[in-house]
Amino acid sequence: MKNTIKIFLVMVLLVLFTSTVSANINVEGISFDPAIIAAGDEVDITVNFRELVSPGSSSNTEANEPEYSLNVFLEPSDTISEKHITILDAKGDSNIGHLFALGVWKKTFRVKVNNDAVPANYELKLRFQYEKNGVPEGAFLVHRFIIPVKHEGIVLGIANIVTEPSAVRPGDDFVEVTTYIENSGSKSAKSIEAKLSIPDGLEHSYSDNNRKWIGSLSSNESKQLSFFINIDENADSEQYALDLDLNYEDLDNNDYTKKLSFPLLIKERPNIEVVDVKGDGKAGSKITLEVTLKNIGTEDAEAVDARVIKQSSQPFSFDLRSNYVGELKVGETGKAVFTINIDKEAEQKEHSLKLLIRAKGDSDKGNNDIYTFNRRAIVNVDGKKVNPVVGMVVGVQDNGANKIVGIGIILAIVFAGLAIYKKAQSKK
Repeated sequence: MKNTIKIFLVMVLLVLFTSTVSANINVEGISFDPAIIAAGDEVDITVNFRELVSPGSSSNTEANEPEYSLNVFLEPSDTISEKHITILDAKGDSNIGHLFALGVWKKTFRVKVNNDAVPANYELKLRFQYEKNGVPEGAFLVHRFIIPVKHEGIVLGIANIVTEPSAVRPGDDFVEVTTYIENSGSKSAKSIEAKLSIPDGLEHSYSDNNRKWIGSLSSNESKQLSFFINIDENADSEQYALDLDLNYEDLDNNDYTKKLSFPLLIKERPNIEVVDVKGDGKAGSKITLEVTLKNIGTEDAEAVDARVIKQSSQPFSFDLRSNYVGELKVGETGKAVFTINIDKEAEQKEHSLKLLIRAKGDSDKGNNDIYTFNRRAIVNVDGKKVNPVVGMVVGVQDNGANKIVGIGIILAIVFAGLAIYKKAQSKK
């Protein structure tokens, strides 16, 4: 039993020894073209190596065996290298074939450093494998080495952001957003196109205004880019993220995409709404129109003033068209009161009056802008005003229960009128 174990161990050691010496390769030099590598480069890697021990032997005496050949493969050494380095030619030149003992050979591979690779040392490996009559022979040998990436490739970014107006608030239209796209990398980019995506509460001022053609950018070059945006009146006062999607190519016509984001701050402002209207009346009457206003915005409003605007065809006239409300803090209500004369021939229906409301921003916060709000107030004409005497006559006709009382009142008025007339005649 002990002899069997000894024989087995000897056989294992023999196999290991044979496998090791069968692939004893010494890598004597590795060079790169270009010598200084940047992200985005295609790099030729030339490897010089020497065979120290011939296949199937512990010495170089059998170096002339023609049935042996050597394959060499280039591979990523780890997941980071695999992510940032693309092997374009993993086998290089034709397989080496037979190596003469002590002979120096070279093999050239090609890799592509991805454009988004950051400057760093990336590890690759060479795998040497002998074959005998086309069948792998023994263990393979691995040699690891570093490919140094010294510079970034195409690096597109946003250099600056300017808006007009400088303070953007809800309700602003045609806000010009200007930024600069720069290439801070070491490689040139071409065919650059930008597409702006905006969140809810914002919209593009013009159709197709969200796409811009930039063209090419050399290293350390920048170009201006402008978009126009409308801000919804009810947009929240907060910081919004605007996304800029870039499509571009390198000088070797490889396609790339990149998403950039930049902030747009929407500041506070007042927002005045009509929350209640009281003022129904009859044709031919004078009514009081009471409009309740509320500041539903995010900033206090100063000098709030409401003005009634009527169309020429509307059956109304006004003693005063405007009413000063004053200051309305956020969430506070106030009333604007108007006296309206309704024409005798006014149509019985709901009439919509236009209200033009003006308010100033909160000067304590440095907002001296004047805001205008177009709102509506409904006046319901629900009948016609009736003359009192005519009303009594109508009452006599329509109400049998009070018929005698009505007739008595009418007769009393008639007799009183006659008495006054006779008295006036007798004094002449």
